[in-house]
Amino acid sequence: MIKYVAFFCLIVVGVSFSESPTDLDSLFRGKEYKLQLNDSLRYKTQEAKVAEETEKKAKGKSWYVLQFEALADFDAAQRRRDQLVASTGYSIQVVFDTPFYKLRAGGWSTKAEAEDKARELSAYNISAFVVKVR
Repeated sequence: MIKYVAFFCLIVVGVSFSESPTDLDSLFRGKEYKLQLNDSLRYKTQEAKVAEETEKKAKGKSWYVLQFEALADFDAAQRRRDQLVASTGYSIQVVFDTPFYKLRAGGWSTKAEAEDKARELSAYNISAFVVKVR
């Protein structure tokens, strides 16, 4: 009998302290389930939006990026990209330019800014050189 009373008390306490209904609760009430994605889970991340906006603003101007390596094997390029992302914090792109997969990051409007970043990375033994994209 004591077990039943304790169980009933736990249920009452749980119901009284529960916050808003969960998605599962809305399913049981006959409402349609709608997945709510965070901005970080969406197809275009905030970083991609910023890069897209800066590219639109810089249209017609010179654009410089850092190139870390050029590899012939796609799998090796992906592994190296993951290593560089972990060590630099940059969003590294794998660009295929026959016959190599090139690992590039960043985007600066002046060559001097890009060279400064390359020098900054060289202090951490990460070699990169500046490439003019347009």
